[in-house]
Amino acid sequence: MSGRQRRNRVLALIALFRFAKALLLIAAGVGALRLLHQSAAETLEHWADALTIAPAHELARKFTGMVLSMPASRKEIVAAAAFAYAALFTTEGIGLWLEKLWAEYLTIIATSSFIPFEIYEIVKEVTALRIAMLVVNVAIVVYLIVQVKRHHRDAV
Repeated sequence: MSGRQRRNRVLALIALFRFAKALLLIAAGVGALRLLHQSAAETLEHWADALTIAPAHELARKFTGMVLSMPASRKEIVAAAAFAYAALFTTEGIGLWLEKLWAEYLTIIATSSFIPFEIYEIVKEVTALRIAMLVVNVAIVVYLIVQVKRHHRDAV
């Protein structure tokens, strides 16, 4: 290719995955803040009741029920945490999209730190989604470790 190396497609996919997670967390944070107003809470409760009992909607139903039962101060904490994680995932995504080595390290550290919690959640309740997320996150960490080692080997 002329002058520029070919884009690493796997890094680009991981970056897009990070951006998608960031968008979901932003939506969750905004939703938690909107639930501070009673009319928004009633609307969300109505939407939750209108959902079918399909397993795909079960996660949304559980999250909605959990947030609706929280006091206002907890909803603010949930929103702040969602926005903080969205910022982390956005930072990772931008760095990975730009193929920055620091982003690979950041993603390895951040993703690895959540794996024990994912395993704990699977032990509590086995679901296909939890297993899939664990497998994806372990694959991301392994891939990035190989990438970092390759980068260091090429630099020597």
